[in-house]
Amino acid sequence: MRKACVVPKDIFEFSIFVSVALIRPKINAYLLSTFINSRFGQLQLLRFNKGISQPDLHLEDIEKLLVPTFSDAIESKIESLVLSAENLFKQSENTYNQAFDILNNLIKIDNDTTHQYGLSVKSFSESFGITGRLDAEYYHKKYDALFKSLSNHNTAFLGGESGLTTFKKSIEPGSEAYQEEGIPFIRVSDVDKHEISTPSIMLSKDIAPNITDLYPKKDTILLSKDGSIGIAYKLEKDIEAVTSGALLHLTVKNHDIVLPDYLTLVLNSPIVQLQAERDCNGAVIQHWKPSDIEKVLIPVLDMPIQQEIASKAQESFQLREESKRLLKLAVKTVEMAIETDEGTALLWLESQM
Repeated sequence: MRKACVVPKDIFEFSIFVSVALIRPKINAYLLSTFINSRFGQLQLLRFNKGISQPDLHLEDIEKLLVPTFSDAIESKIESLVLSAENLFKQSENTYNQAFDILNNLIKIDNDTTHQYGLSVKSFSESFGITGRLDAEYYHKKYDALFKSLSNHNTAFLGGESGLTTFKKSIEPGSEAYQEEGIPFIRVSDVDKHEISTPSIMLSKDIAPNITDLYPKKDTILLSKDGSIGIAYKLEKDIEAVTSGALLHLTVKNHDIVLPDYLTLVLNSPIVQLQAERDCNGAVIQHWKPSDIEKVLIPVLDMPIQQEIASKAQESFQLREESKRLLKLAVKTVEMAIETDEGTALLWLESQM
């Protein structure tokens, strides 16, 4: 899908990547971007695609995009919806950052800890004798500072027999099993800390016996261990999909000890990202061993603090979901105005608000 958006007015200077087209519209920008994101815009762009393995659009083809004219009423409604969605998205980001701030204020990891300390001097018995690691980067002082900070709090291992979670692996069927219809196949590239994008790859239902056993459940935390390591996302509901073997399924053993929303935020924080960096230093292809992930230290803060952080994370998620809902309403309204008429589209939109 080729996505379009309006550059926010509060961005004064920016540069764009070569694969991004900059359009200076003569009509309402919010209406045009919504039309491009609609089925009618996407079908035209799909028709203009050049190439097979890496489809490309030429600027002269984008200029040929046929855009219908709309009334001022539709234009006003679409602009209002998109601006409201943009505002909710900003609120979501701010709320999530507030949750991070609460954590960071309790477990301080300053810029020096992350960037400026040199290597620690370790004896053989203090280093290889314990860890089996001889690479100097593993003993960077920033990691010593991190664990010193964590020592001031109650901590627990992420996995293992006495850990906070259980691990479950999915499957890696290989590209020969990819198809256009079937069960959604979620890869690392489809996941970030805020959401799961709609997968472009599907799998057959008979790809594995008892395929439903592979479906992730509500409150499962997906954690990436290959490629872009250390990305964590908590599921808000059961989903009928299969995840890549590069995504571990983490299930919290006891919600009275650690809350899934709190744990997910910690996993995405520098507290865990630094541990992932330490474990994977020197690897050409990034791979975080499950045996190392089990030993990740997690601060187990008092439950009222966890609840405050989890509440902020949930509020952020809900704001983001409402933002996406408004954008979908805008697209659907434009599509309905084209398929039927503007009056019907506006009445439908009113019923959804």
